[in-house]
Amino acid sequence: MSVSRRADGRWIVKFRSEGKWQQRSFRDEQTARAFDVEQMEPEEADSRLSMGELTLAYLRSRPDLHRSTRSSILWLLADGGPAAFLRDKYADMLNRQDLERMREGLRVRQVSNNTINHYQSYLSSILAWGVEQDFLARHPWPYRKLKVVRPVMRAQFRDLMRVFPELPGWLQWAVKTAFFLALRPGQVELFGLRWDAFDFRRRQVVITQGKSGKPKTVIIRNDAYLREAALRCAYDQRRGVMLVCHYDNGGPVRSYRRAWEAACKRAGISMRFYDVRHIAATIMLGEGADLAAVAAQLGHQSVATTGAIYAHVTPTGQAHAAELMPSLGEVIDVSPIKK
Repeated sequence: MSVSRRADGRWIVKFRSEGKWQQRSFRDEQTARAFDVEQMEPEEADSRLSMGELTLAYLRSRPDLHRSTRSSILWLLADGGPAAFLRDKYADMLNRQDLERMREGLRVRQVSNNTINHYQSYLSSILAWGVEQDFLARHPWPYRKLKVVRPVMRAQFRDLMRVFPELPGWLQWAVKTAFFLALRPGQVELFGLRWDAFDFRRRQVVITQGKSGKPKTVIIRNDAYLREAALRCAYDQRRGVMLVCHYDNGGPVRSYRRAWEAACKRAGISMRFYDVRHIAATIMLGEGADLAAVAAQLGHQSVATTGAIYAHVTPTGQAHAAELMPSLGEVIDVSPIKK
């Protein structure tokens, strides 16, 4: 198997299938190398699994894994990838030095600590699965993630309302969906959401989360959004479109950044698309919603996570909590009685 680049810029992968050499072309190197790794069959010589063999076993056991997550994992271990050196190493022999080497391989590619943590989580999930399946006796990477400085969320609902009219129609619908379903923008959650995830009778949506890959159930109580969703669903199904958020022609959204940034510039507002999710959470908490309920809508595994992220953006929350306390009897004047 080999990966090469043609004169026209496309990447070619040569591989054996059913005893014959074949080739496929790809637009970018990452996808080509990921496909190249997928074609590699694990050897049966040893009962201990290398990281490459364990990864292939994990991917075969998870056919529901989102294609972007699958592609990222394969890119990590592909030839030229930041973790390619791990592929032939026994999974149970991985150590802290291997983790730091992978991190450094990502840093030289100008990858942020937050993204490095995502890649570390992918491989850590594979190792944890190996322990569950008795391929490994223990998890060899019980190490914490890198510290990440969370950006201070200053965008407010009024800022979003200034940006919204400047957006193209397809992106306005995506913003509504991200807002009412508290979704992360990206190919897994928002732009990977399908109509079959909607249960209009129960007024809820089951969503596969981008970070953990676990499902979350979001309850919809906004009648206007639900009516529009039902109309769009019926129209899309008539023309064979299964994605909830897409371009006007029904095609999948590959990138929203240019349209989003242009709208923000016209509105004179500086904010990220991700802030839509934060604004939704802030409004729910600011209106007195239960912290556990908001955590469920967001898909947080721990209520503590929700509290840690959003406590600082709900300054009236503590005052509201104090106002909810009932009185205990009448006011008693304990000052000395003057005769």
